Amino acid sequence: MLAARWFGRRDIRVEQVPEPGALPPGWLRLRVEACGICGTDVEEYESGPLVIPVKPHPLTGQAAPLTLGHEVAGVVEEVGPGVTLQPGTRVAVDGNRFCGRCRWCKRAEYHLCVTPGQLGLHADGGLAEQMLAPAFMCVPYGAHVPADHAALAEPLAVAVRAVRRARLDLDATVAVLGVGPVGLLAIQVARTAGAGAVLAIERHPHRRALALKLGADMAVTPEEAPEAAMAMTRGIGLDTVFEAAGTPDAVAAAVRLARRGGTTVLLGVFNGTASLDVLDILVGEKRILASLSHVYDTDFTTAVSLIDRNLLQLEPLISDRIRLTEVVKSGFEALVAAPSAHLKVMVNP
Repeated sequence: MLAARWFGRRDIRVEQVPEPGALPPGWLRLRVEACGICGTDVEEYESGPLVIPVKPHPLTGQAAPLTLGHEVAGVVEEVGPGVTLQPGTRVAVDGNRFCGRCRWCKRAEYHLCVTPGQLGLHADGGLAEQMLAPAFMCVPYGAHVPADHAALAEPLAVAVRAVRRARLDLDATVAVLGVGPVGLLAIQVARTAGAGAVLAIERHPHRRALALKLGADMAVTPEEAPEAAMAMTRGIGLDTVFEAAGTPDAVAAAVRLARRGGTTVLLGVFNGTASLDVLDILVGEKRILASLSHVYDTDFTTAVSLIDRNLLQLEPLISDRIRLTEVVKSGFEALVAAPSAHLKVMVNP
């Protein structure tokens, strides 16, 4: 079968590999219908290895070279012992594996597992014609849903968890700082959770325009954000700010934009430090939360349900549809060369 394999920095090869072997108990074999390219995948292509193991991973046992791709939708082709899903079932795949034994797993905080192992980063994933996955991580969806919409369940689950962590009040005033795919999904999830007004903050004009189409009431540049936030809230400040840009400046701005007693939820991933005004946080008794990834039996199932019920606009997020053979040039290289020109690049093996 054909698969996109990570060998090293700037070295992804689309090549023929053997089909996955025998199925362990509780696992199934999928024919991959769609797989999105995530920002994490691009970082591994450009700067890796960051999380991809170069020696056997303690949970998955795999190491590079391995098949990328963790935003996956596919069709069940074969099931292992103990699996109740039937061949032919269309499923979205939550790729987050966990040990099940550590303190955090026993508290159902699986995303905080001490030895996490994500399919597509720590083990073979979905940028291939076939993949194997634990059945409990595969959530069925209806025949009316396009496969590449279902593949957005993984980034959507990130937004679902962030909104859940924020505990939005009905009619809350909300801002999303950074409206890439996750930010645009966060706007829509906040709306479904009862947000009263949403401010999108984004440097690129075409993404601001898209944010307005997907539910934002206002869309402004970062420089315009303080004045816009005050105008939207009649001088009070924002109830909740979701930081999805992943830069130190964005983190600091998100905290400043929250009102007294307001909440900032950090979603963007970067390796660095941010300078915060501690007196502003203390005097305003502001709350800062981190929201990491998602949990398979709450956030991910909710994400698939939202997609299955057609409650979100997903088609505008897909900027490119490409074949697996085009994944390096039209996927990874395109995203590195012009990241603002693309949203979600979807690969259809």
